[in-house]
Amino acid sequence: MSDVLAGALSLLLATNKTALLSTALVERAGIAAPAVTTNDPVEVEFQAILRLDDQVGDEVERWLDALPDGAEVGAELKAKIDRRHDEVRGRYTTFLEKHPGHARAVIAYGSFLGDIGDEFAMVDQWEKARAMDPSNPAVWNNLAGHYAHRGPIEKAFPYFEKAIELKPTEAQYWHSLGTVTYLFRRDAEKYYGLDEQGVFRKAFEFYAKATALRPLDFKLASDVAQTWYGVKPAPATNAVERKAADLAVIESGLGAWTNAMRLATLDEEREGVRLHLARWQIKAGRWAEARTHLDAVTNAVHSVVKVRLERTWREKQGLPPLGVPPAGSGSPEGKAPSAPVDRP
Repeated sequence: MSDVLAGALSLLLATNKTALLSTALVERAGIAAPAVTTNDPVEVEFQAILRLDDQVGDEVERWLDALPDGAEVGAELKAKIDRRHDEVRGRYTTFLEKHPGHARAVIAYGSFLGDIGDEFAMVDQWEKARAMDPSNPAVWNNLAGHYAHRGPIEKAFPYFEKAIELKPTEAQYWHSLGTVTYLFRRDAEKYYGLDEQGVFRKAFEFYAKATALRPLDFKLASDVAQTWYGVKPAPATNAVERKAADLAVIESGLGAWTNAMRLATLDEEREGVRLHLARWQIKAGRWAEARTHLDAVTNAVHSVVKVRLERTWREKQGLPPLGVPPAGSGSPEGKAPSAPVDRP
């Protein structure tokens, strides 16, 4: 069952908002199975529907994973999937006809509708649940995530804030609000009445709350580090002050990415962080340190960004592009290289 964006920023150097918001985190607050056995027939029926929902979701995922790469869903498989989805939909609608005031079922039904691609119906159900039980932080969070992803963005800020008001110990709520504040800076400026640098400080405040609650979260640490790309150096009146201000931001960015590196558990994550560290070292003019990080990146998933940074690394030092001899150099004999010869 889908819930809201995780706020996890790309490990690459992307800035595309859609890409950064496309990862969803399932948070089933308020609808998960109870920890203790209950004899309440309504709750028993509801939990049975949740189990069916999960079972069908797993089945459909397995069927789709079994398709050959690049293959489209055929008519037979689509009909099979539709039948299973219709079964789940029917169970929810029948239950809600009998228990129209069951807010958790409305939230769960909305999540199911979102999973099968009916986002408009999903939002209708979640807004209905919010009106039925405005004290449930999960539904505010669900809706905030949707509005952050699909708009209107101005509704995301107060909805996240309401979720936090209701459950301030949930790190994900603070994390998501920090990410939305960072990504949608112009909208955040209007909402909070701040300039751009004030918005960055606001995002850091939200991230700090999340970090205090979840200090070992790599994705959160990488989001905090990403924010340093937008921070401008303090105003300076002369070259010495300007250099010191630039260096202060660089060291802060490096420190944040170094912290993320400590929390990374996968090689792909570590290599992604190394790209960021290389970028900051290039900013600082520390060519050897940047080269060390770039040489340690071998995963093909990072190849495009690595090539881009290597090009920048060479340009900043005034070096020729790879494969281009220095100006004035020729063939080993001092002659122009001969033209390629076509072979019969």
